[in-house]
Amino acid sequence: MPAVSTKRLSYHIADQFKESFSETDPSRLYVFVGRSSPYANDSSASTPTDTVQKQDYNIYKQMLAAKKVQETDVTYAIRRYNWANNIGYTEYTNTNTNLYTSQFYVYTTDNNVYKCLFNNKGANSTVMPTGTSTGLLQTSDGYQWKYMYSVSTADIGKYVTADYLPVKVVTTNDSSGQFTVQQAAVNGAIQVVDVTAGGVGYQTTNGVFGTVSNSTVMTLASTASANDGVYIGSTLYISSGLGAGLIREVTSYTGSSKSVTVNTAFSTSPNTTSRYIVSPKVTIAGDGTGATAFANVTDGASSVNYITMISTGSKYSNATITISANTTYGTGATAVPYISPRNGHGSNAREELGGSFIMLATEFNGTESNTISTTNDIRTFGLIRDPLTSTGAVANTGNFDMTTRLTLSGATGDFTQDELITGGTSGATGNVVSFSNTNSANSTGTLRVINITGRFQNNEVITGSASSKTATVRPASNSDLSFYKGDVLYTENILPITRATDQIENFKIIFSF
Repeated sequence: MPAVSTKRLSYHIADQFKESFSETDPSRLYVFVGRSSPYANDSSASTPTDTVQKQDYNIYKQMLAAKKVQETDVTYAIRRYNWANNIGYTEYTNTNTNLYTSQFYVYTTDNNVYKCLFNNKGANSTVMPTGTSTGLLQTSDGYQWKYMYSVSTADIGKYVTADYLPVKVVTTNDSSGQFTVQQAAVNGAIQVVDVTAGGVGYQTTNGVFGTVSNSTVMTLASTASANDGVYIGSTLYISSGLGAGLIREVTSYTGSSKSVTVNTAFSTSPNTTSRYIVSPKVTIAGDGTGATAFANVTDGASSVNYITMISTGSKYSNATITISANTTYGTGATAVPYISPRNGHGSNAREELGGSFIMLATEFNGTESNTISTTNDIRTFGLIRDPLTSTGAVANTGNFDMTTRLTLSGATGDFTQDELITGGTSGATGNVVSFSNTNSANSTGTLRVINITGRFQNNEVITGSASSKTATVRPASNSDLSFYKGDVLYTENILPITRATDQIENFKIIFSF
């Protein structure tokens, strides 16, 4: 049977994953780093594969260190679309099945996020939106934008990538401006009406009233039509001055005197400084209330060009538009209204912008309390869930050394980083991470090793394949976390990162739901 999983299922799953970090009994996730030895071609990262052998076993042997992901390391995320000049952006519609794979919002150089509500009939954007007003932002290129939120300086450094931006769910006021936008959102508002056909023969006129007899009868400017009845069925909209924002239907018009009568008295009567627009009547019908608009007619073509909202109304879940006038003077114009998302534009930036992504961002700073070497390259990172310590306890502290430590004596010198060592009795092998010698002769100390095959035996002699140095192995210390006891959820191979004592690496993992 035909079926569809809605975007809200993705949000739900993402919610469950994010909430797992703050529950009473939370999941314990750790970011691991590893693979100090080169790829076959170290200028190209090899592609990891998901097999039992590689993800349940081999991956542990490459690990250098693991660090716990904190609740503050997790955020919702959206795709990043930078505003660029002369690009056409998709306008929001409540019926677009491809909305969340379209560029219908932008990230600007001001670190603000704006949703495109109107793209000027498919034109390219040439003016970057600015400002943090909670109202509709209209730029001089005809685009209309909705400010959604600002990305903080802290979040830019921690979460922003070339492809993704952080987005939050906020319940109190903060520096992002998002809470203010949420408070101003109107459920079921109609902020944009798109003209789908302009029609022909429509009449329009505008100017300043010549006289105002009362709140229902006034005369238009001398430029108005001399034909009787031409504006009957159209609307008279006061665009500025006394009575601005009010609109009424024309019920009578005398061409010789330019006298016009409206169906209902203006609640604030205009005067001779009030400007007006006469244009076809726009009727908005639906299950909401309060939405009103007027039509803009192109004089030369006598067709409806744009619909301008006077009041966006509220609580619409469906709506239709009818454009009408004296049928002798105009017909054929059609338009569609775009209803805001549930609870209004800006009420939930995460859901409105398709934030079904979760980003984890964890930093490795220097040695991380002596749990990771600063002299080794890193070529792999990933995520483990609920690992156990070497004693079998549930891991719950900050960071862990994942190398195996071999206590050496009688070393004939320093071992070379990444070289292969081999046990003379056991035949076991491993790659050198570092050698912490404890005397000037480099004859004793601790050798940290990864990629171990086999099992080194006490008192056997090991030999370095590159340095040819030898030493006797004394009792060893295993890695801080038990191998194979946590679920590997994610692995990523990257080009080599050369570490340094004063360097911070920020590892970001994006999950799409």
